[in-house]
Amino acid sequence: METEMTELYENPKYYEIAFAWRDIISETDLFEKCIEKYSDIPVNSVLEICCGNSPHMEELVRRGYRYTGLDLSRAMLDYSTERATRNGIEAKFIHANMVDFEISIKYDFAFIMLGSFFATSTVEVYSHFKSVARTLKKGGLYLLDWCVQFEPPWQTKGASSWDMERDGIRVKTTVEWVPIKLARQTFRETIILDVEENGRKFEIKGTNVHRAIYPQEFLRMMESSPDFEFVGWWNNWNLEQSLDFVDRISRPIILIKRK
Repeated sequence: METEMTELYENPKYYEIAFAWRDIISETDLFEKCIEKYSDIPVNSVLEICCGNSPHMEELVRRGYRYTGLDLSRAMLDYSTERATRNGIEAKFIHANMVDFEISIKYDFAFIMLGSFFATSTVEVYSHFKSVARTLKKGGLYLLDWCVQFEPPWQTKGASSWDMERDGIRVKTTVEWVPIKLARQTFRETIILDVEENGRKFEIKGTNVHRAIYPQEFLRMMESSPDFEFVGWWNNWNLEQSLDFVDRISRPIILIKRK
């Protein structure tokens, strides 16, 4: 597996600021709507895959869920652990690769955010879903945010950028996408953080290779899967906007269920 995100993921404070544009309360509300409407089991435990700085941890724990975060970056896990300790939160963290992992306990609900699907080949894609199947209870849901390429980003955008500021620290984030091998559906994502802090200016950069998953391919995977069934997909975190009936797609989410 090709991965070069070391510098980016070793700077969790700036990463957290860069992606702080999300509405965590509204997103957690959406989790609960999905659980209420589609889960076959009560949900007490949640697993965030590729948790990074674990932005949903506090809100999920506040609502009574047991939170576990899984990530390959020890710096991100240390950052999340320190924040949990500082805020008196009981949470668990697991150092593992999302492509292939085993956990001794099973969870009621799992989610992965912001396209953090770091598989680089078809074998790794299938291995990931097998890993989740081993970890998720039957009847439990797995929510994927921005993990299927409905619109290949290198064709529709090429690059995207935004600015965030917190505690006097300014971070300009630029994300670029470039195809690598079209027949293998691989592309390179580069994330650049231009940081201004206390008069200093510096750049944090990371790249990662993804294996794109296309929508009809994903449906076929679920149809043939012995472990999961497709529940639905929606636009912009809105359960009233099925992706089947929208002309423009923005931050799509997908829900599947453990058989």
